[in-house]
This record gives sequence, C-alpha cells and structure tokens, in this order.
Amino acid sequence: MPSILLVGEGNFSYSASLANLNQGKDLIVATCYETEDAISKQPLSSTNVEQLRKNGALVYFEVDATRLKDYVFLTNRLYDHIIFNFPHCGRKAGVRKNRELLWKFFLSCVEVLGQKGDIHVALCQGQGGTPADEPRREWHNSWQIVAMAAKAGFILSAVTPFSYNQFCGYQSTGYRSQEKSFHVDGSLNHIFTRSLPLDNLTALHLIDRLTDSSASVQDQEYCDNQVFRQLIGREGFHPVNLLYEELMKRFQTNFTLNTFDDEFPLICEVSSFSSIFNCPESWKNVFYVTDRHRIRCGNVDGTQGSHTSSSQHNVAEDSVLDSIANSSGLSYLRPSLTSFIKDIAQRSSLIPGTLYVLSGPVFRKCLISPWMMPVYRELILFLCYSPSDTKASQLQLAMETIENVMVSITNSVLLNDELDFSKQPLNVQGLHFYQKTSVYYFINNASDKSIGTIRIVTSEELSNDPSFIIITLNLDLVAMCLLGIEDWRQLWTDDERFIQQFSQRKLKPFKKFSLYPPCYTHDVSFWVEDGAVFDEIEFHNITRRVSWGNIVTIEELEQYEDVKMGRISRCYRMTYQSCDRALSYESALKIQLQLREELGRCLHITLR
Repeated sequence: MPSILLVGEGNFSYSASLANLNQGKDLIVATCYETEDAISKQPLSSTNVEQLRKNGALVYFEVDATRLKDYVFLTNRLYDHIIFNFPHCGRKAGVRKNRELLWKFFLSCVEVLGQKGDIHVALCQGQGGTPADEPRREWHNSWQIVAMAAKAGFILSAVTPFSYNQFCGYQSTGYRSQEKSFHVDGSLNHIFTRSLPLDNLTALHLIDRLTDSSASVQDQEYCDNQVFRQLIGREGFHPVNLLYEELMKRFQTNFTLNTFDDEFPLICEVSSFSSIFNCPESWKNVFYVTDRHRIRCGNVDGTQGSHTSSSQHNVAEDSVLDSIANSSGLSYLRPSLTSFIKDIAQRSSLIPGTLYVLSGPVFRKCLISPWMMPVYRELILFLCYSPSDTKASQLQLAMETIENVMVSITNSVLLNDELDFSKQPLNVQGLHFYQKTSVYYFINNASDKSIGTIRIVTSEELSNDPSFIIITLNLDLVAMCLLGIEDWRQLWTDDERFIQQFSQRKLKPFKKFSLYPPCYTHDVSFWVEDGAVFDEIEFHNITRRVSWGNIVTIEELEQYEDVKMGRISRCYRMTYQSCDRALSYESALKIQLQLREELGRCLHITLR
C-alpha cells in the first residue's frame, strides 16, 4: 500500500482532510512536534486526531522533522510521499534559521523516502526564492529552498499552487507560534525528487578515456570496439538517434540512399591525416591523445611560446601548427567525419543522384557554453551530380531539401506534443543561409545557432570524376533546437526521466525534470607567466574536465597588463550549475579548489 508521511502538522486539519479524500487508498502517517497532552487541550486539533484514527491513519507526537530516522515507528517502511506544509522555526526566526530547518529536514528524509518517492513542501508567497514566486524575493532574502534541497541530493521537479480550497476543513494556524492564521494566498507547493549522485558526465568520461595515452593496449583496443561505440551512440530511442531515423525517412522520399557504416577510427594519426579540406578544424581545437600526468597542457609538446604581441602570438601559433602537421606518432580524436570523405570517394563508385550517408560521433575542444559541445553525433550527406548539372541548381536543391525536411519534422514534433501545445519547441523550420568563403552555413532562426553547413566539392579536389555537395549536420544541436532542450549536457544525462520521455520512439518537446537548479559563482585570477602563450580553449577544456561538466558559463571579468613586470593578469568568473543533478554550494566550492590546483599544474600561470 502506498504511504504518505506528514510532518510538522499543527492542528491536523490538513491531514484529516487528506484522509477523508483518500478513503483508505494510502497509509497516512501524521506527526507533529508538540506533545500529545498539548494537542489534547486544543479542541480543533483533538477532534482532527480522533477523525484521523477513525479513518485508519497513524498519529504520532513529539516528532522532530529534522531527525526522522531516530524514530523506530517511522523507519519500519519507506514512504512514497513526505509532506511538510509551511515549515517555520517559530516566532520571529529569520531566513537563515529557516533555511537551516529546510536543509536538515531534507537530509532527514534521505533514509525514510522511497527511491521513487517525492517530498512536498508548501511555502508562503515569495519564501522559496524561485522564479515561480510572484513576486519574487531577492535571493539573499529568500529561503533558497532548491539550494537547501541540493545539500541532501534532491532536485525540484515540479511547482504547483497550494490548493488549500480542495481540503475541506483545512485551517492554517501557527502564525509566530500562536493560534493565529496566516495568509496562504499565492503559496506554492514545491515537489522534490531524488537526484543521481554527482558524478562525471558520461561524455566527458569517454573523452578522458580516449585521450589518455597511459591506458593499457587492451583499453585502447576497447575504445574502438562495438561496445564502446554503442556507449558513445547512446540508447536506441535517444532523441538524437530518433532524429537520425526521421531524417532518413524523409530523405528517402526524394533520393536513393546509400548508407556507410561508421567503421572509421575514433583515434587518428596526425601523420596519416587526409581530407578534401586543408584541416577539419583548427588544430588547436583538436583533442590529442597524451599522457596527462607527464606533460603540461598548455601546448601539445609542453613547450612555451611567446605572446608579448599579437604578431608574435601568430608566429608562435603557426610554428606549433607546423610541428603538429609534421608530427609522427601523434594521435587525435576525429573532429569531423569529413576527414574520411576523400577515402570513401576513392574506394567507392559514386553514382550521380544518389545521396550517400555517414554518421557517427566526433570530438572538438570548445568554449564552455550550454550550446557548445565537445562531442556530438555528426551527419554527413554527400550528393553526386553530373557535369550537366550546374552548381547553382544543385546548391538550391540542397537548401530546399534541408528546409523542407526541417519543416516536416517540426510539424511532427508539434503533433506529438499531446500534453501542452502552448509550450512550443524552438522552431527549427525557420532557417537562413549565409556564405563564408566556399561554405554555406544554415542557421536556426529561433536559436540563432549554426546547425550545419553545405559545401560544393569539385572533381578536381577529389581527383575523381563526379563533383558533389557535402551537407554536414550537428544532430545534437538540431535535437536541442527541435525539442526545446537548453543545455547540451541534458543529452548525456543518465537520469532515466530524460530517456523515458522518448521510449515510444516519438520526438516531442522535452519536459524538464529539474526546475530552477541553483547556481553559484566563483572567481579565479592569475598572472600569465612571462613569455607564455595563454590558450583560452585549453583553459575552458581543463575547466570542463575538472568540474565534471558542472560549470555552465565562464565570463572574463578583467584583463590587466603590468607593463613594468611584462605580464598579464586575467580574471574569470565561473558559474556552477547542473541541469540534471543536485549541486550544492559545498560541492561547487570543492570543485573550485581542485580546479585552481589543476590550472596551476597544467597552464603556465601563477594563481593570485
């Protein structure tokens, strides 16, 4: 039988009303902090206790909501729901004492709440400190309920109005520990659920394993086997995989498809790099396979460069890139599948009018941002065309095809949104194109993000007969725009509440299961060592790795040059926030201290 535990009851009018409505469907256990003798002297409370017992509920007195595990009569079961309405320390207790009450209450719930259970906490208008409050108090003047719950490993999963009118006979009393009522208009019910333990993001763990050259040969072989690729590819009904299937269905109506299996290596040798492009990405944005414990992370070879002027910086960077291009035995994670198109074109007989498809995970260093991801699934489409076709006509065909496909999928997503048509996903069907050199980028109008590119490759570039158009798509980014997902980390969550939303193999707008996650800011400032090159991409990469992906943004606050000492000071602000797990202030501070240590070890800087 499902069970409900109520704590901090005052006159028991809420629990009595709940028991009447419940009609014995659930086991109701009602508790209060006062003694039974004190309650018996209050006519309303005494009547409600009697009514509860008649309805089969259990009633206990002198129960401290912050020490639930200490009561044997409460620990003989795990509860499906724990309810604490309008907690308060009493009298004129300030926000700090009430925050402490909430924190200790949540901590007390850990051992008596079922694994799939939830906690309901009703607070008066504005107390919670979340955007759901109207009006919203300043953060420092609120009870910070989401941050207090995070200390115990809980996340806010829903906020609803406290519907006291549904509970006949309910009377709110206890204003400043007196038999006076208080205002419950505008009050909110906050519903919390368990979070997965704070751990490294799966995507970052995979990158760590792939880039660590100190791993054994067996581990390196494991990185390229089918099991590892499936782990990177995520579950079959993951929205990115469903998006791929939907794209293939629609392309198949207009073209003959020929799909290549992704049997290309995840780890490539620099010396064997071959591409129709000069370089798939800047070499500085590539993940190299290195012994992280042996070399400093500032440059690939651990050497220092010069940065006293921008021209010197460019010279230093060019020399590093030259040394990379001529390196033997240096490996890197593939940053794009376009690296393999030349190989495919030379090994296969490409037929005009056929749309060739290749898809798989790729890896790129990038700045920290909710919309920039170090690993994602890339889709490559290349369409051969005959010499009789003009470049302009083929380019127009590609653009129209992409636009039509996106319109079709967007409409399908809206039809699948059975729960709430008012919450529209980001509109992928609005695209515009812009040209930069020989590449056309298509931009999602709603998010203003580039979700892919189109490029014409001539037969001269391939040393082959046909020319063709190459279309690249970042499927993770398309899925985010399409489904209203605001953070790339959400696509890599291990929380089953994400993947279960797509278990029917339908693309539909994503419903958040962690609302208003708390955020904390920490600053770091340092001197860049004299004569050293400061690599901002690597700075972000180290920060992402050490923080387990729990930093959502980095902002440069200040850059100061000490002319006399010939060095530059930089100051950055890190914003810590998890989109799917409970992140407490204490956890963020611990990570920040570890980050400072790692930055000092890996970069040519002196911490301030």
